[in-house]
Amino acid sequence: MEYNLSIDSHIGPWGYSKNYIRSQMSGFKNKPVNVRISSLGGSVDDALDIRQQFLDHGNVTCYLFGYVASAATILATGAKKTCMSKYAFYLIHKVSNRVDAWGNYNADQIQQLIDDLKANKLENDKMDLVLANLYANKCKKKVDDILPILKEGRWLTAQEALEYGFIDEIVEEGSKLNFDDSMKTKFNMFHLPALPAIDRTQSQEADTAPSWFNNFVNKFLKGHQPEAAQTQNKSLNQSKQMKKDYQKVNSILKIEGVEVDKDGKVMLTEDQVKALNDHIAHLEQESSDKDNQISDLKKQNENLQKNDGEETTHINGDEGEDDDIAKLNTAKELFNDVKDLL
Repeated sequence: MEYNLSIDSHIGPWGYSKNYIRSQMSGFKNKPVNVRISSLGGSVDDALDIRQQFLDHGNVTCYLFGYVASAATILATGAKKTCMSKYAFYLIHKVSNRVDAWGNYNADQIQQLIDDLKANKLENDKMDLVLANLYANKCKKKVDDILPILKEGRWLTAQEALEYGFIDEIVEEGSKLNFDDSMKTKFNMFHLPALPAIDRTQSQEADTAPSWFNNFVNKFLKGHQPEAAQTQNKSLNQSKQMKKDYQKVNSILKIEGVEVDKDGKVMLTEDQVKALNDHIAHLEQESSDKDNQISDLKKQNENLQKNDGEETTHINGDEGEDDDIAKLNTAKELFNDVKDLL
């Protein structure tokens, strides 16, 4: 495949900016354009502008390789067609911006900080809604179907991205990804979540034997199973189904979905139950700590107002009151999602 344009680094003024892409696209008027994308994201502003450039051109095909995240997924929605390597990963998430509020504050300054954080949160909420509409239009889904995916911020395989509707086709091009130390550093720089667990057994089977050989062996073994065993296996397969609806649980357990039998029962291993229990305990403790922080912040504010600002206090302003309450609600939501499974 010959690509007219490659976007393989940061999206924004210090990388692939909207102005740079515009200068490149100007040479392809009335011509089909193939764009290769392998980027962890960057500026939402530049991504939205590039997306519109692709829409205005009208005949852009995007090919996604490697790790494609954040702003890179935004601009890809402007393509007429989006293809993704079967080895690639895809990530959408809620917008974020830096909050830097270290220092000493009197009562009035604390209140101003709280007001500023609330205003910042409202702006981010608006942007999340814009992006949800953008992705929903691409996937031909409702906005309410997209918002939970944005909130979860989970890496999707090519097959999952296809099922959701973020891409139109899976291609064989590309190669298996090497998640080395340099890539881990980039993930941390972009504040991206960890990669999903990869089924190494399936990968090794694919590496050690061609598909025709595996098919032959499977058919041979199936034909030589005792009739009772074949009947039992068939019955077991029919009595279970894979449920992918519980996205938070699947993400914690690092599985594609949970198996549910005909009676609606879910079978979990002891390690999986422990993972759920540990995660809930962590969230409960985190929620309790945040609740205490909110209470302390309110008390400090009241004390400073009483003392007319004579005393000073040092707070960590990285998170606002609404964000703390939102995290508490998230913990409660997760508990409600998993309590029926325990």
